Amino acid sequence: MRRTIALALVALVALAAAAALPGCGCQKQAVENTTGKIDVAKDAVVKAQIMSIQTGIQASIATSGSAPADASQATLGGFVNPWPTNPFTNAPMTPGKAAGDYVYTPGAGTAYTLSVNLSDGSQYTAP
Repeated sequence: MRRTIALALVALVALAAAAALPGCGCQKQAVENTTGKIDVAKDAVVKAQIMSIQTGIQASIATSGSAPADASQATLGGFVNPWPTNPFTNAPMTPGKAAGDYVYTPGAGTAYTLSVNLSDGSQYTAP
């Protein structure tokens, strides 16, 4: 899946470069359209990758009987390997407010919520 997404991103970058050639007359629109499509692709990646973190949380719950206090790589790294990469920063996913960062809120017992921030400022909550 990562290879398919990487190939799609390369194709979109090539399309943007070709559209930016002099005389095209549509440079600005092509760049805006391509950037939007790249963000959509990155959003799809973080939606899929948040499931790895959710699996780690579930494994932690199965081991300890309660939701972990945090969902960091330090806490869940033994259950999630490799740790997912944020495609917006190319760094490991971390809690935060930027696109590709996740939001984890533990509840009572085994309850918790896990969401990821998308490029448009909205959040996707893991099912």
